[in-house]
Amino acid sequence: MVFLPIIAALAAVAVVLNMEDRYAATSLLLVPAPLGPQGGASVLKDNVMLGEAAAHFELAKHYGVTGADKAKLSLLDNLRVSAGKDGLLEVSVQDVDAAFAARLANYLVEQTRQRILGLHVTEQSKKYLVLQERIKVVQGQVSGAKREQKQLGAVAETFLNSGSARVIESFARLEAQMNAQQMEGNSPVQSSLLQLRAELERSNPQVKSISPRQLATMRDLFFYQATLEELQKQASVARALMSQDVQVVLPASPPLEKAGPKRTMIVLLAGLGGLVLAVLIGLGRKLGATLRQRLHAE
Repeated sequence: MVFLPIIAALAAVAVVLNMEDRYAATSLLLVPAPLGPQGGASVLKDNVMLGEAAAHFELAKHYGVTGADKAKLSLLDNLRVSAGKDGLLEVSVQDVDAAFAARLANYLVEQTRQRILGLHVTEQSKKYLVLQERIKVVQGQVSGAKREQKQLGAVAETFLNSGSARVIESFARLEAQMNAQQMEGNSPVQSSLLQLRAELERSNPQVKSISPRQLATMRDLFFYQATLEELQKQASVARALMSQDVQVVLPASPPLEKAGPKRTMIVLLAGLGGLVLAVLIGLGRKLGATLRQRLHAE
């Protein structure tokens, strides 16, 4: 009985010596509202997401299991995800290979980031999506204006190569910039055509020979082209800002310190468990002897 704690401790030593060292690689992802870190955790643990990670890293082979489902379960067993109040999502992966743990953690975080951006739930993502829709509309308007311009024939071609065309372009570009900044409609304003015609007639008397339809058609072409350029610039800026909405604050790196197993703790607990067991056995024997003595006395 006295040697039971020692035997338990020695058995624990034999077990822990055969256990492989494990390392935990951790990465931090900033997930702003309205999704937040809780929503980010749901995206990360999505079944499709886990399946892609299992296939990409051949986790069934790595964990020594058969089938995609068991590979995903093994991944979840080695994955720790916690959501903080400061918008940070902490992703930690444990593995016997420190470098592999870091690669897997970084992959999961980056794929989660890309999926969140694809949802278009952040402010800049929504703005970028709206701009993309407007760009498609304006591209169609540019094509339509070019068709109308070709229908005007040689008159339009000659005028477009003149100095007056530069005046039209300046007016159209200024109005396009104002409309794009205010996120207003994409149609030219009729009142500006009157102002434009007056300005052109002062600089070039030949403009009087151009019909209102011809002037409006050429002006529309410049307006839509300038609007398209301005929207594409805004979309480029929104795309850059969108990528900053969801950021990898801390990428995972191969950890130097072991995360487990806690060998000393295991041996101590085994020894303590052996001691408790020895005490219980001793008390049981003493209690049994006492009961037998009472029975004999009766």
